[in-house]
Amino acid sequence: MTAPLDIVDIHAHLWPPAWRPGGRYEKPSGAFAPEIHRKITTPQALVDELKQGGVSLAVVTATIESLFGMEGSVPLAAVREANDWLATLAHDHPTLTGFAVVNAFAGEEAAREAERAIVELGLSGLVIDSSRDGTFIADASVRPTLEVAARHKVPVFVHPVAHPNADVLIKGAGTLGNSLGRGLMNGVAFLSVIQSSLLDELPDLHLVFATLGLGAIVQAARGGIYGRAARAAGLRPNIYFDTMGHDPDIIRTLAGFFGAERVLAGTDWPILAALDADALRQSLAQAGLDEQQARLVAGGNARRLLGLRHDQAAAAE
Repeated sequence: MTAPLDIVDIHAHLWPPAWRPGGRYEKPSGAFAPEIHRKITTPQALVDELKQGGVSLAVVTATIESLFGMEGSVPLAAVREANDWLATLAHDHPTLTGFAVVNAFAGEEAAREAERAIVELGLSGLVIDSSRDGTFIADASVRPTLEVAARHKVPVFVHPVAHPNADVLIKGAGTLGNSLGRGLMNGVAFLSVIQSSLLDELPDLHLVFATLGLGAIVQAARGGIYGRAARAAGLRPNIYFDTMGHDPDIIRTLAGFFGAERVLAGTDWPILAALDADALRQSLAQAGLDEQQARLVAGGNARRLLGLRHDQAAAAE
């Protein structure tokens, strides 16, 4: 009998209490349907769905864009409050772990908060926006935060943000146009990294992008570290993509281009439903993955990323 999959959802969202109804920074439901708004403000809803679906662990984030909008000031005190809550959440719920939120484009201020969140609060990684104020993550302002992540060997989830002309995209294609625009921003962030010297200069930097940005592989495949020869040689930079669900054709594309060891199960919960162990196993098989590859995608890769800092500490001891 095949052993159950150890499933880790690398991509789930919750809003801290101060951003919920009645909180200091209360956010309206906005474009969210009432049920999605209820879930994103209710940690127990995520915990219950993980248990029902047979998911071992979910990585919870609250992004700068979702908490503070696309532009304008980002008060450090509010960011610290969000991270304090994420640390408490992980402590209270064994099936949840948190990635600290930082405004990575704020230079040294962001780096100091990243250091606090990782070292003092014990959060498992960082989540940063793909872009802010017309700059992307290869910008010099982001470098201090990425250096902190590399030094402590924690993963960085590079989250999609809305396209500046999202209204035009939505007018043309509805909500899918908005998703496509977010994917474009995430894809440009990915391309900005692979065309920079970041990965060479920070070999312990591990970046996770969302499947929304997958279209950028068409450009990445034209040469360089993702050119055909490099991929045939099995060269795999420390860049990962999540699955945002379990569509077998998307998983097949991800595993074929990046390698199964660079693909992470994820959902974007509560925008998408929580993973289900049986459905995920079927999709991984339909994608052509063998048992070992399926276990890597389902949770093994995420466990390895989340454990790098602990391996480093053990080696130092």
